Amino acid sequence: MSPTLATASDEVQSAPQVIRDDETVLLMIRPSAWFIVVSSMRALPAAAAAGVALMLASLDPSIPWDFRGALLASAAIIVARAAWQSVDWCVRLYVLTDRRIVVRRGVIPEVCECLLGEVAGIGQPRRRMERIGRTGSLAILRGPSIGVRRARRAGRGRFFEEAQTPASQAEKRRTHPHVRVEHELEWSVIRDSETVRQTILHAVSRYR
Repeated sequence: MSPTLATASDEVQSAPQVIRDDETVLLMIRPSAWFIVVSSMRALPAAAAAGVALMLASLDPSIPWDFRGALLASAAIIVARAAWQSVDWCVRLYVLTDRRIVVRRGVIPEVCECLLGEVAGIGQPRRRMERIGRTGSLAILRGPSIGVRRARRAGRGRFFEEAQTPASQAEKRRTHPHVRVEHELEWSVIRDSETVRQTILHAVSRYR
């Protein structure tokens, strides 16, 4: 789904627990349906391990498992994970307002937020499965700009672009050089991720 400005009242009213009355919604999007596939693939190692364990166990005649049963058990793990991620996808919502970055996520919905003034930069994790689906993810970094520069020099496989920070805030943040990636605030598997990243950075620079 391409980035869409949430200007219609019905869009805002669809997430009353996310939007506050005193803020303006700049961007409201949902992840691509490819999110279900990407997230479900994380269960493959567990499914494979369970299948191998059951196959080995089936060598014992006293255990009521055979090769077919092991395959079915592995498939059941994948299906259960896909069902779980499908519900998460239906609930998941990414919101940018003139004050906060907000993520609603989880089968049991939880709302995570970060004030624009706390955003140090936006990371772009490089994930093969997302590139196959022509999507991308954005990692929210919270902390001072000096920490973002350290993350660049460390070569962690991510590209970080700093949001412009007013001189007064930049001076204040030099005394707190810690920066961290807020995984619960990640905008996962979205279309036009570069456009969304630029939109967030512009909002951070303007409204922090």
